[in-house]
Amino acid sequence: MPSKVYFAKARLEKMAKEYSLPVKFRKALDESPLPDMVEKGNIVAIKIHVGDMERAGYRYIRPCFVRVLVDYVKELGGIPFITDTWGLRHVVVGLANGFNHATVGAPLLPANGIKENFIYEVELEKFFRLKRIQVAGNVYDADVLINFAHLKGHVSPGAGGVIKNIAMGCTGPRTRGEIHKLEKLDNVGRAFQEGMVDAVKAVLRNKRGKSLHINYVMDVQPTCDCAPWSDLPIVPDIGIFVSDDIVAVEHAALKRVDEAPTLPGSIAEKLGLKPGDNKWLKIHGKDPYIQVEAAEKAGLGSREYEIIEV
Repeated sequence: MPSKVYFAKARLEKMAKEYSLPVKFRKALDESPLPDMVEKGNIVAIKIHVGDMERAGYRYIRPCFVRVLVDYVKELGGIPFITDTWGLRHVVVGLANGFNHATVGAPLLPANGIKENFIYEVELEKFFRLKRIQVAGNVYDADVLINFAHLKGHVSPGAGGVIKNIAMGCTGPRTRGEIHKLEKLDNVGRAFQEGMVDAVKAVLRNKRGKSLHINYVMDVQPTCDCAPWSDLPIVPDIGIFVSDDIVAVEHAALKRVDEAPTLPGSIAEKLGLKPGDNKWLKIHGKDPYIQVEAAEKAGLGSREYEIIEV
């Protein structure tokens, strides 16, 4: 059976509250497997990206959507916290960027501890590139992981969404460094993307039936949220995709970006890209579908999916 991907469309069909994206996002959560994942008292890690260290970029997930998710988890009886990597220094940045208890209703904790030394070593029996993975301690210890990613471009894999959000955001500095070293092995991003899949496999190993993956396909800018700049999005806002299948939700989001028209004035328009083009391959020279195919081969999910629009 195809995996189910719940989709909240950005387009406002009518000028009414129930058609606004935050409301539709909550409906997508309600229809998703999340209510069956979270038991009363469960500690729930919500992995997001809180922005660049220099506070010069601005196209990351808007805090109002994080608040919708946090409130929903609380209603289910869970105890949520939001998290990102790079230790305490990134927490300080995240608080300043609007991801604080007053705005999102949950504490912001460093995934690996304040100095990135709270780590569990996970060894894989089957892997593409990396056998031993440093898994972030606070993510490992959480009962449930909600992987809330912003889909955008990236020079290393072409594009980064839910797979990269875990691979580079729920791991330790040694593992992230090893993944980046893989970039030197080829010019198409295959080794890098396969290394990311190894990391995801390790992080999700103790989260079977306890992980939800969300791709926020808004402000789809050409480069990563970690860069100290932001550019025009390459396509109009699309919406939010939700699934317990990390492969399906990544594949669905990438496909929708490729099917979309380009935004006037963006780098995609300047390159003459059209609906149906592999946009990230033409922008960065890296095919982002490699990670999706590798994740399917690793048994993390399926590229076959059904879109359920809420």
